[in-house]
Amino acid sequence: MDTQRPRTGPLQPDQHGLTLAELLTALAVLAILLGIGIPGLGHLVAANHANNSMLQLRALLGFARQNAITQHREVTLCGTADGSSCARDWLGQPTLVFLDANVNRRVDAGERILLLSELTRRGRIRWSASGTRAYLRYLPDGRVAEFGSFTYCPADDDPRHARQLILAMTGRPRAALDRDGDGIVEDSDGSPLNCD
Repeated sequence: MDTQRPRTGPLQPDQHGLTLAELLTALAVLAILLGIGIPGLGHLVAANHANNSMLQLRALLGFARQNAITQHREVTLCGTADGSSCARDWLGQPTLVFLDANVNRRVDAGERILLLSELTRRGRIRWSASGTRAYLRYLPDGRVAEFGSFTYCPADDDPRHARQLILAMTGRPRAALDRDGDGIVEDSDGSPLNCD
């Protein structure tokens, strides 16, 4: 009687592969999913940059306000091209935060630079102030001498990613909101933000 003994070595799995049709179908499904997902991912990244810029700006304003209160002195914020005096605008410039005893918008002897900050530069931040001043001063009681708004616009000027901080005379910023739900934030007058 001849009985076959089972093999005791490692089992050999059945070898299966993909046919060309199955591979092409999988690639087509992957391409469709990427086509749907990538634009949404781009929107998410742009919105994150906008929100991050506003958080950085809010922290910078809080820093300046706190220094004005604790040091009982005026603190000036402005864009700067040279790191020691205020520029005509904030666009594309670092932000200078300093004690400006003589209110000439320039760091002089005896005046101290508190911070030279590079806000997120994936877009532009514009300051619009009362009296069209290109600077902002925090007073020793925490109020501001100039009130207005900071508007962030992304590099592609897409208004869906524009943001705004509104600064009242109290010196406390508040974020502008999308009150009508159209995906574009409105300014304090209720007009949609425009990056043109």
